[in-house]
Amino acid sequence: MPTPFQEVEVVLNRFFVKKLSQPDLTFHEYQCQFTQMPEQGSEQKALSSVCYKLGVTAVRLGSRIITREPIDPRRMQTQDWQLQQIGCRELSCQNPHERKALESFERKTLEENLKLKLKEKFKKTIIEKDYELGLIWWIPSQEGLEKTGHGWQVHRGRQIDLTIETDGKLYLEIDIHYRFYTLFTLEWWLSEYPNIQIQYVRNTYKDKKTWVLENFSDKSPNETEIEALGISLAEYHRREGATEQEINESRVVIVKKSSDYKAKPLYHLSQRLSPVLTMEILAKIAEQGREKSQIQDALARIRKNIDARLQESQKTAQIIFKTIYNLSSQPEPMKVNGFVMPRAKLLARNDKEINQIARISSYGCAKIGEKQFGCLNLFNNKPEYPEEVRKCLLDIARSSGTQIKIDSCFTGSDYPKDDLAQQRFWQQWAAQGIKTVLVVMPWSPHEEKTRLRIQALKAGIATQFMIPTPQANPYKALNVALGLLCKAKWQPVYLKPLDDPQAADLIIGFDTSTNRKLYYGTSAFAILANGQSLGWELPDIQRGETFSGQSIWQIVSKLVLKFQDNYGSYPKKILLMRDGLVQEGEFEQTIKELTQQRIDVDILSVRKSGSGRMGRESNSGNTEIIYDDAEVGTVIFYSESNSFILQTTEVIKTKTGSLGSARPLRVVRHYGNTPLELLALQTYHLTQLHPASGFSSCRLPWVLHLADRSSKEFQRIGQISLLQNIDREKLIAV
Repeated sequence: MPTPFQEVEVVLNRFFVKKLSQPDLTFHEYQCQFTQMPEQGSEQKALSSVCYKLGVTAVRLGSRIITREPIDPRRMQTQDWQLQQIGCRELSCQNPHERKALESFERKTLEENLKLKLKEKFKKTIIEKDYELGLIWWIPSQEGLEKTGHGWQVHRGRQIDLTIETDGKLYLEIDIHYRFYTLFTLEWWLSEYPNIQIQYVRNTYKDKKTWVLENFSDKSPNETEIEALGISLAEYHRREGATEQEINESRVVIVKKSSDYKAKPLYHLSQRLSPVLTMEILAKIAEQGREKSQIQDALARIRKNIDARLQESQKTAQIIFKTIYNLSSQPEPMKVNGFVMPRAKLLARNDKEINQIARISSYGCAKIGEKQFGCLNLFNNKPEYPEEVRKCLLDIARSSGTQIKIDSCFTGSDYPKDDLAQQRFWQQWAAQGIKTVLVVMPWSPHEEKTRLRIQALKAGIATQFMIPTPQANPYKALNVALGLLCKAKWQPVYLKPLDDPQAADLIIGFDTSTNRKLYYGTSAFAILANGQSLGWELPDIQRGETFSGQSIWQIVSKLVLKFQDNYGSYPKKILLMRDGLVQEGEFEQTIKELTQQRIDVDILSVRKSGSGRMGRESNSGNTEIIYDDAEVGTVIFYSESNSFILQTTEVIKTKTGSLGSARPLRVVRHYGNTPLELLALQTYHLTQLHPASGFSSCRLPWVLHLADRSSKEFQRIGQISLLQNIDREKLIAV
């Protein structure tokens, strides 16, 4: 271990099922040849669709298809593709790609058995596949209603997934799962929260049927024909009771039946659908939506602590053990050895250690940036900053040993009405040397914010938005001030670097986002070992989730040269972090080029799902077992699979107990030879570097948090060319 780690016992919401036998590991293997090659970026999706048409359970293994049962020769050829049998072989759980395919196969088998056997035992059983979470077993009817309010409902289900370890042991991973149903229409949601994507929608008609939201069409409802009925989509919904206003104000939505993977996509109307919200979505909008009170009420009710989650998971595991796997044993949550890592040390001005970024007002910033700021006050007709923000900015500047100019203020009456004059307005501000502006405005649709943001970016100006509260809020004011400063190239804190020669001295995070048509791939953000920002890079526009290897190398090489310009040499070691699964071949060119320059590299895949929950047994003073969340910084190593799971956030503590349960990260190393313990420590410390927030850390490492925020910001802006002239050290996405 690089530093002393405290050893602890950790409880997981995993339940041991069986060890895979030789027959479980033996598969028939097939090569698929397409009559017409799929579009670049959609090859894997095309291969997966073939798997559903073979009459037996089948999954992808790289560019091939595997099955336990031989495929009927009559099903091995269509006009679109044909299969060629390669042979029969035994897969290895030691191989990460083969283990992933095994998990996919066992997951698909479990799904089929749950749908078949649970429906025999429980009436109205609904098993739904979720591409991120695994399977959802919904509790039907009134029994599944956790809470109701005026126009909304919270439904409860069980999230079921499985994992296979390198020793061939198969575990179920079970948790409670919720969905929040509302009266909002999908069209309203798309206008108010365009940056928060919806995966599921349901009818506003009486049947309340749930669909997977696949995509959007550019056609109008009158231009879209339902071929099977020979009428337009508008006419169909007119017959179903939709009003002319609903039809005319709708965009055409492409949906798919959520409980049937074989179902064909259908057309629908955005005004006749409502979004289905998850816990993650609720958390994102709790502070910004107009429905704040009812959302917070729902969140408070369904934020189950780890004890309630583990107890409920054990009951569900018992049913599945008996019904699906014919096991009579009592399932017990898995116990493993873990470690608690030391927290990061944050450094303010003159390398003074602080335990919370909020104390920056007294200690001063680690790095000073721009000193001129502007304010556009659209909230009231006062040419001034909100008092709390003004005070924060001046306090931070004084503690940082510098002076700032914040006297350039305009109001809504100063802001022109037409587009050309508005462009000139921002250009004149930029000509005065002001490159960062605080925009104070009442709650407004995201389109208005995006319009202002784009106008400012055209002039090379970064904007920080603020919606004032009725009462002064010093916490919000500090975060607004920190966001404004980060956009002006200030850095409130650095990290104390790890005292280890094997630690990376350049860290780069990659992320991708999508507007369901295009992917904004390889959005990147880089920092040095001490957390100092080296800036962000523009994304590559692509059609699939797989990153272009050439684009990754272009970004890495640009940042390596920037490092050399600043420090006179190449970095000795680089840590590359990818949000989500690393796809085959993405980093091959980068590895090759860096190796030629004798630059070491580690590549980590950081996943927000698939890590379950981490708890610990608590001494309750009686014989009953009580579970608490694992301490922040707790890590469990899986050396055989080159991975670890890491608790990076803490639950909210109240007088009555913990509110909710923290979700750990799953981190997989795909390349490199740095000790796993050191990678875990560096990953953990990067989650505690959050310069734009005075009171919270990130769940993701800072480089991925910023890459994620940046990719979503680029997607909102849409006009990537606007960003070419923006200083890369201005963190425009905080």
